Amino acid sequence: MTAGKLQLADAAPPAHAREDLLSEEAARYALLRRVAPALRHHLAGTLQPIGMVAAIMDRRLQAAQPDLTAIRDSTKSISTLTRSAAGASMGLLTWLAPKENSIGPLHASVEECVGMLTTELAFRGFSVSNTIEASDIATSIVALRSVFTAALITLTDAALTPASIVISSQASDGPIRVVISISSEPGAVAAQDPQPYRKLGWNDVQALATAEQVGLSYGSGRAEMRFTAAANADVTI
Repeated sequence: MTAGKLQLADAAPPAHAREDLLSEEAARYALLRRVAPALRHHLAGTLQPIGMVAAIMDRRLQAAQPDLTAIRDSTKSISTLTRSAAGASMGLLTWLAPKENSIGPLHASVEECVGMLTTELAFRGFSVSNTIEASDIATSIVALRSVFTAALITLTDAALTPASIVISSQASDGPIRVVISISSEPGAVAAQDPQPYRKLGWNDVQALATAEQVGLSYGSGRAEMRFTAAANADVTI
């Protein structure tokens, strides 16, 4: 009996469960590789002001008669900027190690994801219009970062440029619908290949959507996601 129990406890999961897990993990890794350059860019941006103030303070210290008041002000600025950079850096690191069950406002979470990719998308010939308005509608930050960001990247990987991206949402008593639509302009050509990693595909997005329990439908130049709504009182970023 004991041996039988041990055998049941140690039994391997079904093959399809292992395959689903591998697909999910592969999709998460591919998404992380694609957003890594943007994370690095934003992280550097939080530190740049500190270096600039430090350089100014260094020049002031080299003066024959240093202005101690100005130096004290610079020191206070560095302290303030350091605290701000630490907070921003911790926020960026949650993309690498997400907080479980974190909830955030829909409009702010979408804006964060779009902002993370704005520079790259503009460089590749895309303009983005986010029409989601501020409201008390909230949903899972992890689900939005995973599925929405992957869908946005997948659509732009397959699109011709120059092109316009429109992001919208519709909320009802059920799930929150978030829609991404892309329309290419006349004379558009294939978008510049993404670097430094592979393109994302709908199999990646579907694997993430399944893992995060997000409804997903997609077609040429369009994707619709259905996120579970959360009460605004439960917002935990």
